[in-house]
Amino acid sequence: MAHPDPHHVAESARHMARPPRRLHLGWLGTASEANLTGSTGGSGSAPGATGSGGSAGGAGSPVSTAFVQIGRRFLPGETRRREVVAVLTLLIVASLFSVTGQIAGAGSMSPSPSSGMVAGDITADPSPTPATTPEPDGTASPAPATPAPTATPTPKPKPKAPARKAAPKSVVVRTFVALGDSLTAWPDTPWPSRLDAEDATLRLIHNAGVPGDTTAQMRARLTKDVYDYNPNVLFVLGGTNDLGFGISGSATIANLRAIIIGAKAHKIMVILLLVPPDSYTSMAARVNSLNAAIVSLANSQRVTYVNIHAPLANADGVYYPKYTSDGLHFSDLGAQTVANTVRARVRLLGL
Repeated sequence: MAHPDPHHVAESARHMARPPRRLHLGWLGTASEANLTGSTGGSGSAPGATGSGGSAGGAGSPVSTAFVQIGRRFLPGETRRREVVAVLTLLIVASLFSVTGQIAGAGSMSPSPSSGMVAGDITADPSPTPATTPEPDGTASPAPATPAPTATPTPKPKPKAPARKAAPKSVVVRTFVALGDSLTAWPDTPWPSRLDAEDATLRLIHNAGVPGDTTAQMRARLTKDVYDYNPNVLFVLGGTNDLGFGISGSATIANLRAIIIGAKAHKIMVILLLVPPDSYTSMAARVNSLNAAIVSLANSQRVTYVNIHAPLANADGVYYPKYTSDGLHFSDLGAQTVANTVRARVRLLGL
């Protein structure tokens, strides 16, 4: 019978299944050994198997079993391995109990709906917890808040004081006397009355027109017909009867001059009227000559004159028929035309 080669036998023994070795830590007791081997039941349990009564977090857990196997493989000697495994097992168990205690402690601090809380177990922190400011999300910066516009109160309009009515300008009314012959006395409404009716600034206080009077007769009546009335203005229309009676123009101008000087002495404004036309063309030259002398007198005496001849006469120097009632005296239209002409002139004087 051939003897087996010892080297070969040793090599083959490496590949043979070896029965599991049971760790016997006598100083830990039988229960510890059983836990280290992962056996919880009968004798037929496989090494490293977890029994039905094993605890996942206890000494027979896969973690402890792994440490046992490491100890068997790398540590020489049975006794040495036992000691190392025991120490590691204790460390693991202690660590597991520590972790379990922390988890249990944390769980006990969290009140659950089912578990009551004993008053005084948790002391409230008297200091208020500062509110955390949320960090801006993303890269976009938050838009600055635009303050709402403040409504500006609308000022209430102040009640306006009623506007004062402008005081009416005081109208200065000037009284006047009209000195003359029939051209001043006639027709029924002669020109002095029409002037008074149309001009509010002039008021007729006496019509001193006497039919047939010459300038000499008019001069003789100054006191009773003019000065006694003390008018502001004296209108004088004379000379037509002087022409009819053949009185020279120089005599007529002398009488008119005396009338002007006397009125000025009594602070009366004098306004001379030119002689109106006649219906006979033979009288036109004489009328024009006398009127020229009257204009010269007015200028020399610095008094105003009114040319009533121009609006009444045509190109030949005689009456327009509509302005005369008999070829010598004024018709109603003639009297109104004279009044309008005088009024327009005195308005230029500011009367």
